Amino acid sequence: MTYDAIVVGGGPGGSTTAWRLATAGRRPLVLDAAVFPRVKICAGWVTPAALADVEIDPAKYPLTIQPFTACRLAFEGARHETRWAGAASYGILRREFDHYLLERAAAAGADVRCGVRVTGVSVTTRAARVATDRGEFEAPVVIGAGGHRCPVAAALGEISSREEVVVAQESETQLAPADAAALARFMDAPELYVEPDLRGYGWYFPKGDWVNVGIGVTGGTDGSLPQRREALLSALRASGRLPAHVPIAPFKGHAYVVRRQAPRRLAGPRFCLVGDAAGLARDLSGEGIGPAIRSGRLAADAVLAWLHEGVALDGYAREIERLYGRGEPGWIGRRLARIPDAVARTVVRLVLGAGVARRRIVFDAIFGMKEAAS
Repeated sequence: MTYDAIVVGGGPGGSTTAWRLATAGRRPLVLDAAVFPRVKICAGWVTPAALADVEIDPAKYPLTIQPFTACRLAFEGARHETRWAGAASYGILRREFDHYLLERAAAAGADVRCGVRVTGVSVTTRAARVATDRGEFEAPVVIGAGGHRCPVAAALGEISSREEVVVAQESETQLAPADAAALARFMDAPELYVEPDLRGYGWYFPKGDWVNVGIGVTGGTDGSLPQRREALLSALRASGRLPAHVPIAPFKGHAYVVRRQAPRRLAGPRFCLVGDAAGLARDLSGEGIGPAIRSGRLAADAVLAWLHEGVALDGYAREIERLYGRGEPGWIGRRLARIPDAVARTVVRLVLGAGVARRRIVFDAIFGMKEAAS
């Protein structure tokens, strides 16, 4: 079988790339070690911009989706709520959402192969080669979309040891009907709990009759994550958001890179990286679905231009840097990193307590949440 591109990873970034290539008449191969639908650890928070990029009308999406017109933030005992006139974000189940996007790519003409583990990636002047436990595949270009530990990124992305890695644990539980009804007053909006030392945040994220709770912190390899998780659970139990009699699914962990420092090489001869493989999760919030989808679209456009006209893939890297920054702290970022903790906490209290600042700085800039256009 002859392919125009190999996409390693079938999540939102990879499936979007494959879907765009297939609808343009090209033949992409998608390889993923998992078998879909698969459990994906993720709060499942998508913005209107992300849904627009993947061309999904939330009113017509056939699976679990909950629009949110509010979000609550808690820090040092104070709770702040922001409301919008319309939906500013949506809750989805990643096992459903990712499978839906991957099936759409297959329906468009992508060759999707699940349960195939990539063992090696290389490029020559003639082709990109991907070795797997099911044999070797070759195409003019390879797109790395395999998440934080993507084999394409490992082979070609020049990953630095200075990367800012976030470690998270979360639990996603389907509530019994009686429990969902009893918790209805908490299920209308997501809630975020900023860690006292500002190294991360916890969340309580409802979606239909499901609830996702979790916590993520930078430098989580210091062993503090279990204690932080238990503190969050205790607070949620005490507030009534997770009654003691409600069993929750076991916590599972994952890691990702935020776009802060030590950027990966995003593109080069015959390859490019998208989503978490490119380290595109938003700094501070860790929101990664939107950047994965947007970069998937841009990667597909860049590959098409390269296949049709020989346009270098380096233009893709420049566009990603324009949208998400170079991944290196600038002058302001370096100065902010030196602010004493007490001063930083004061600044956070002021921002969270001011409605306009909270909306613009926290939700618009950090989480990418903006009301859907009418």
